[in-house]
Amino acid sequence: MQTNFANSLKKIMMEFGKVGSFSRAILKYGTQAFLALLALGTFLIVFNMTALGFDVYLQFVAISVIKNSFIILAEVIIGGLLIDYILKK
Repeated sequence: MQTNFANSLKKIMMEFGKVGSFSRAILKYGTQAFLALLALGTFLIVFNMTALGFDVYLQFVAISVIKNSFIILAEVIIGGLLIDYILKK
């Protein structure tokens, strides 16, 4: 079971290594945007809990930012790989 999983991961990493430079740039900057939004949302939640007391609306905004960061990551991965597939054909 472990070797099967390890082999699958190796295959996935080899295929990601074959991604073109344009798609790689999309994935790189999209991942950075995801991490920035995730950090911002996390900071807002911690700041809301500690410094401000507790504001329901700020909590809602922070959770929305975190959810949308994951949506952006999914769109970037799918879009980058789709663009790579189209450009290679």
